[in-house]
Amino acid sequence: MSAATFEIQLVPVGLQGYELYCEIEAQPVVPVEGTGGGIRGRLARTFHDAVTYVENERHKREDRAHLADSGSRLQRERDRMMAWIAERVAEQRLLWHLRTEHTATVHHPDDLTQAEAADIVMASLQRDARRHAVWMSVDACGGLAMLPLAPLPGPNLPGYYFTFRAVGHLLSTMGARHGMRRVVWKYVPSAEMTDLRACASLDPAARDAIAHRVAARLNLPHLATFVERMTAVKPVL
Repeated sequence: MSAATFEIQLVPVGLQGYELYCEIEAQPVVPVEGTGGGIRGRLARTFHDAVTYVENERHKREDRAHLADSGSRLQRERDRMMAWIAERVAEQRLLWHLRTEHTATVHHPDDLTQAEAADIVMASLQRDARRHAVWMSVDACGGLAMLPLAPLPGPNLPGYYFTFRAVGHLLSTMGARHGMRRVVWKYVPSAEMTDLRACASLDPAARDAIAHRVAARLNLPHLATFVERMTAVKPVL
C-alpha cells in the first residue's frame, strides 16, 4: 500500500479516445519474501524474475539505441521482441499496482468535467477487467497444454511464457476490479492533458514537440514515447 495517492494521467488519444497512464519506478509487483515453497510462492518468484529480466533487457536495449550499429540482425530482432514484451509489461503495470492502492488522483483534460472524467475511467477499468479475464483463461489453458513438456531436459520456455502471461493478466484483472470497487478517486483538471489532444491532428514533428514539452513540464520522461506509440495505433476519428 502506498503512503501517497497514486498519480494517473488521463491521456487523450485521437479526438475522442483516452488511455490511463502512469510512470512507476521499477519495484516488485508481487511480494517474493515469505511466499513459501508452494505453488503460489513459485509462481510469485517466477513472475518476479520474469519481469525483472524483461526490464533489465529493456535497459540494455536503450543503452545500445544510440549506437549506429546496434549489432547483428539476430540482436536487432531480439531487441524488437524485448521492446514488445516491455511495452506489454508497462501497459499492465498501472493495473498491477492499482491492486494495493486505496486512493488515486486522475489528471484529466480541463475541457472535461469531473463526472465525464470519472465515467471514462470507470469504463476503461470495466473494459480492462473483462479483457484481461478472458486472456487469463486463454493463457492458463496454454500453460496447461505445455505441461507434457515439463519432464523434457532444459527449461520449459513455452510453459514459462504462458504462465507469465496468465499471472500478468490475473494481476491486471484484480487491479481493474479493485479500482472499480475499493479505490477512492480524485479528479484534477490538467491543461497539459488538454494540450495533448491536439497531437492527433499534427504532423509527427509538431506532435513530438508538444509531447516532449508536456512530458518535461510534468516530469514524466516516458510520456512522449507513450503518446507517439498510442497516436500511431489509434486512428484519427
